[in-house]
Amino acid sequence: MRRIRTTSPPTAVVLGALLIGTAAAPPAGAAPPRAATAAGTGSVVNLTLITGDRVTARVGADGTVSVVTVRPGPGREDIAFAQQGAGGSVSLVPQDAMAPLHAGHLDPRLFDITGLVAQGYDDAHSPQLPLIVTYDEAAGKKAAPQPPAGATAVRALASVHGAALRADKKRVSQVWKQWGPAVSQQKSAATLAPGVAKVWLDGKVGASLDRSTAQVGAPQAWKSGWTGKGVKVAVLDTGIDSTHPDFSGSIGESADFTQDNGAVGSGVVDGDGHGTHVASIIAGDGAASDGRYRGMAPDAELLVGKVLDDDGGGQESWVLQGLEWAAARAPIVNISLSGGVTDGTDPLSQAVDNLAASHGTLFVAAAGNLGRPGTVSAPGTADAALTVGAVERNDALADLSSQGPRLGDHAVKPDLTAPGIGIVAARAAGTDGENPVNDRYTALSGTSMATPHVAGAAALLAQAHPDWKGPQLKAALTSSAKPIAGQGAYEQGAGRLDVARATAQSVFATAEDTGVYFADPKTTEPVTRTVTYHNTGTTMVSLTAAAATTGRTGEPGPKGLLTVSPSGLTVPAGGTARATVTIDPGTAAAGTSFSGRLTATAEDGTVVTGPAFAVTKEAVQRQVTVAAVDRNGAPLGPGSREQGISTVQLTSLADGRTFDLTFDDGTATARVPEGRYNLGGTLVTPGTNGAAPTPTMFLQPELDVRQDSRLTVDARQGKPITVAVPAPGVQPYSLSAGYCYHAAGDKTCTDQVALLGRPGRLYVIPGKQVSDGTLGFYVRSIQNATQASKGRLPDHYDLLLLTTGSLPDPAFRLARKDLAAVKNDYYAQGPGTAGTMDSWPTESGLGGMSIAEPDFALPAARTEYMTVRGQHRETYFSQQVGEGGEYLPLSVTQTGIVSCTAGSTCADRWNASVIGPGLAPVKNDASSIGRASDGTISAEPQLFSDAAPRHYGGPMPHWQQDTVHITLAKNGQKLGSSDSPRATFAVPRDAATYRLTARATREEPWASLSTTVETAWTFRSAAVAPGPDDEVRTEALPLDVVRFIAPVDTTNQTARTRHTLTARVERQAGAAESRTKSLTVQVSFDDGATWQDAPVASDGTANHRVTITPPAGSGSFVSLKATARTTDGGTVEQTILHAYRLAP
Repeated sequence: MRRIRTTSPPTAVVLGALLIGTAAAPPAGAAPPRAATAAGTGSVVNLTLITGDRVTARVGADGTVSVVTVRPGPGREDIAFAQQGAGGSVSLVPQDAMAPLHAGHLDPRLFDITGLVAQGYDDAHSPQLPLIVTYDEAAGKKAAPQPPAGATAVRALASVHGAALRADKKRVSQVWKQWGPAVSQQKSAATLAPGVAKVWLDGKVGASLDRSTAQVGAPQAWKSGWTGKGVKVAVLDTGIDSTHPDFSGSIGESADFTQDNGAVGSGVVDGDGHGTHVASIIAGDGAASDGRYRGMAPDAELLVGKVLDDDGGGQESWVLQGLEWAAARAPIVNISLSGGVTDGTDPLSQAVDNLAASHGTLFVAAAGNLGRPGTVSAPGTADAALTVGAVERNDALADLSSQGPRLGDHAVKPDLTAPGIGIVAARAAGTDGENPVNDRYTALSGTSMATPHVAGAAALLAQAHPDWKGPQLKAALTSSAKPIAGQGAYEQGAGRLDVARATAQSVFATAEDTGVYFADPKTTEPVTRTVTYHNTGTTMVSLTAAAATTGRTGEPGPKGLLTVSPSGLTVPAGGTARATVTIDPGTAAAGTSFSGRLTATAEDGTVVTGPAFAVTKEAVQRQVTVAAVDRNGAPLGPGSREQGISTVQLTSLADGRTFDLTFDDGTATARVPEGRYNLGGTLVTPGTNGAAPTPTMFLQPELDVRQDSRLTVDARQGKPITVAVPAPGVQPYSLSAGYCYHAAGDKTCTDQVALLGRPGRLYVIPGKQVSDGTLGFYVRSIQNATQASKGRLPDHYDLLLLTTGSLPDPAFRLARKDLAAVKNDYYAQGPGTAGTMDSWPTESGLGGMSIAEPDFALPAARTEYMTVRGQHRETYFSQQVGEGGEYLPLSVTQTGIVSCTAGSTCADRWNASVIGPGLAPVKNDASSIGRASDGTISAEPQLFSDAAPRHYGGPMPHWQQDTVHITLAKNGQKLGSSDSPRATFAVPRDAATYRLTARATREEPWASLSTTVETAWTFRSAAVAPGPDDEVRTEALPLDVVRFIAPVDTTNQTARTRHTLTARVERQAGAAESRTKSLTVQVSFDDGATWQDAPVASDGTANHRVTITPPAGSGSFVSLKATARTTDGGTVEQTILHAYRLAP
């Protein structure tokens, strides 16, 4: 196993906040602490961390994720947290996880809130947390340890000395108690339980030929008799359509790894199409096209490992087990998928390196489709992987092709390129294809398509040289690649694949560590690398070697930067010869990067492409020393698990790069490139006599670092944050504060810090006014009255104070005219239920976290005062129900912007019948039903929305016994279906009539209302035009719902007498306007067994009056059906069983 790689100079983990997870004790009689509510709505997301802490976050309209509330896990009420942020992502790290995280024993993705949401690991979509645990060498040699309580073993992963586990989120805190640093036998809190080397997130991975085979010289190789005959190539992908004519007689063994424990020998039917396409590029014989779409090695034998599901996604553990299976059976393995961008020390890359060393297997891996420097993805970051980028048909680098360097050590990746754009190959039966040619073929693009060209080429070489192992195959392919002018080593590696040369050429070259990085810009000491030339022929070969370098824009590199000695080489038949390449950093300026090319020309003119070199010299750096003292005047120390950790960083205003400062005896140093920086963060003063630590926020903005600098920070200059309200007897509950600095031109926060903790214990050092960028500062204060009027809960205050330009003196005082008062009534759907309300005020990216409040028993009423002036404020209500001592979410409804104005009093009702279909506003990945310019319709029907306008909520099948089924049909033909709360369907571009149906059921003993909700929409839709620069744009579909408002009391029941409902036809916000043409309503009093028409009268608006007359002896519930037709030809049909309750 190769060494762990580090970046030099070390880039900081951004510790952007200290969160003190303690709060005032809940009032007596409060409901038990609630569990995080599931995010079936897109705007509100709930996640459970490996530590058992639960986080509520908000997904904004632009897709950014912000932490709203934090609820520490059982017994963790005094744990502190650090909020981290970089590049638009947000992480939340508990205090007791910081040390093992920084020591490399915990995967940072376990705490990456943005990443967990993006991968579908929020609580609504995943009731379990998938993990990979790797054991230390001693433990790895023994039988696999038993999983901790709260986790279930899924599969052994011998290639990484570990196992895949699933942790039940309801019990995941038990996993942390058994694995965390508290049980370590080491004195350091940086280690985990004995035998546990590292805990990883089992992250998601995804699937990243007429002219293309000729482009890389395959026809010439075929003419020489090389067709891959007798060579096995394993394809790890979405499976294969074995009925396709192009695979007749070419498929050998197969296995399905998308099921628990590998399920070797299961079916590998390809419901996505990606795997079939990839396999066709490798070994399809073109039978269905008269040979036109023939693959690279048409006579090779395919071994098929299904490691991605029928949606094209999978988990790392699936791929790991597939790699182990394939390496034991085939000399060549194609991996047209990618995980995250890594430094090569991740489980996927380490498995490739380990298996390549033990089996001699060549793993051909996609570079990834991120299209930017430094974005090569695992497992393509493995040393042993032959990593493939993509080019166009004219050999131009594809815009989507991920580029090097590899993170950490600046290694050269990808290794070579191949055609990957508009590749026509086999189409799996029943799949749509990206650009279908006919029923048998489709065109796809990506490094996923480039990779099988190289795997097929390797099969041709393996046929020609059956004794070769992976290293020889890799070297021969890179040594024969065609360098493309204008592309650097980090873009193309050795060049574009040329299999004709590879099969004809007898000499190839090998070298190691060709990505050379000089961390010290002053260094002038040359370094050397050895290049070995191998001659597989029967006669000696004389070579003339030469080296050349180019800059990032193609200009010639400095003279003498890359030299080779000797320049003349004789390589004996069947032997080797060595040359030394010298890299002289003294010839290059600081802050520059160059690509190097080594070529060796034989006497007959044959050119051997040498290894691609890349040389990077760091920019001029300066040392910044920071001296800091805490509020007691003591030198700032490194902190501890019990007392908190100070988080201070320098943030570059040029590129947002951050440098973490670790204090020891009051000082910390960092070496940074010259430039302008912010120095900011939090200084933590330890508590005494059991008291909690005290954090102090500070910011020294826009520092000009042009020489070695010494700075000082004194926490004693901090002032306490206070917020006074215009009412006596109000007790602070939660307090947070933060700032967001935008460098000129930055749309997101260049520098951001946030604090959350006990009122009265948060401090801010007032700072100077910024001049170049913009700075916003906020304070969020949650307060509750200590006394309540009869029948109501104590008044509640949710306050957001905003200032700009500098960190101010943080003392604030509010008057009644500054506040909106909302009188909220909270209804109960059943006995023994409780509710809670969260709010998220935002402006310019500033909002504010809070400690999650205790639930209150339902029904309830409360007046809530809030700041609204100049703010966008969203409010979220969730109902809970106790089950075995644990509170689980029953339903969640939301509202958009709060419309109540400062100084006024408004009213709202929550959780009132009828609970039924609602429509959310169309946002980026929000709870809406829209059509996107990428050719998809996405639907997350809000079938459990309450009666109030602007409220909406959906089913949560992963946390309770909800079920949901969504189906889309076009012109009467079914396009697809899903059992998830959110479904996405690929749709043709032509205009058509669509029918979208959604059905949700709730089968819980306490869920007696709206037990079945079904809606069917019929509408017309056509393709959506993309936004500027082909940005994906979503339009709201022309859909309506019928929202019923029943005359119920706060227990959601009404008398058994004639009564009137309000039925309101509501159109999805943002959709083209239309008027209601007709509305019919039917009612049932026997749970839907029989139905009868109910009189409907219109008031001339969207509101209609529906008369309900319960007959004698009717059942306990009223059920409703409605059909509304609109003037644009649309229809909505709804059925709601147990819509509301009739009094006994």
